[in-house]
Amino acid sequence: MTLSGKTILITRAASQSGDLRKGLEALGAHVLECPSLEIVPVEDWTIPDLDSYDWLIFTSTNAVEHFLKRGVNCTVPIAAVGTSTARKLQDWGLTASLIPETFRAEGLLELFPSDLRGKRILLPRAETARELLPEELRRRGATVDVVTVYRTVKASLTDLRMTLTSQKIDAVVFTSPSAVHSVCETLGDEGITLPIAVIGPVAREAVESVGWKAVIQPARATVQDLIEAIEAYFA
Repeated sequence: MTLSGKTILITRAASQSGDLRKGLEALGAHVLECPSLEIVPVEDWTIPDLDSYDWLIFTSTNAVEHFLKRGVNCTVPIAAVGTSTARKLQDWGLTASLIPETFRAEGLLELFPSDLRGKRILLPRAETARELLPEELRRRGATVDVVTVYRTVKASLTDLRMTLTSQKIDAVVFTSPSAVHSVCETLGDEGITLPIAVIGPVAREAVESVGWKAVIQPARATVQDLIEAIEAYFA
C-alpha cells in the first residue's frame, strides 16, 4: 500500500470526513482526525417559491443537504459547482444541468451568459462565503437571492498543538478556507511547517494568505482526486 507508514492529519468537519479518511486508510495511511469546523443548520430561513426562479445554484454538498432536507420541491434547472455536489443532488433524485470543468465559482460563471437581465437566481449557501458569484451574476443583470441554510462554527482545537508535537505527521489536509483560518487562529505564530495538501485553489489561496505553503493540490477539486494527489506526492 502506497501510503503505508504515513500519518495524515485531516481537518475536515467530522460529518464530512468519512470518504477522505477511508480513501487514505485504504492506501495504508494512518489517519488522524482533528475537525476544525462544525456544520450547524440555520433553522429560521424561509422556503422560497422556486417556480419564480430561472436557476438554482449549489456551491457545496452542505448547501444541497440543508436546503433539500426542509422538503423543498425543486422544479427549476440546477447548476452545481462540481461533481461531488452533483452526486449529492442525485441522492435527492435531482440532476444538475450545469457542472463546470473548474470546480469553483469562476468555473460556474463561465457557463452563464454575459447578459442575465430578467433572470432570477436562487443561491442557498453558508452564512460566510465568497461574494464573487452573486456579485458577478448581479453585474450581468440577474436578480440573485442568497439564502443562508447553514453556518460553520469553529470546533474545539485544544488537542491540536499536542497532536502536532507528539506525533510524527507527514501531511496536513485542508478542504476549505474556513478550516485554514480556524487552525491558523489556534496555532498563531507557530504555523504549520509540515507538507500541506489542499483540495483546490480556493483552499490554496487561504493557505497562502496566512503565510503557509501548499505542496499538494489535485487538478480537480474532489475528495477522490485529493486522495490520488496525496498518494502521488508520497510515491
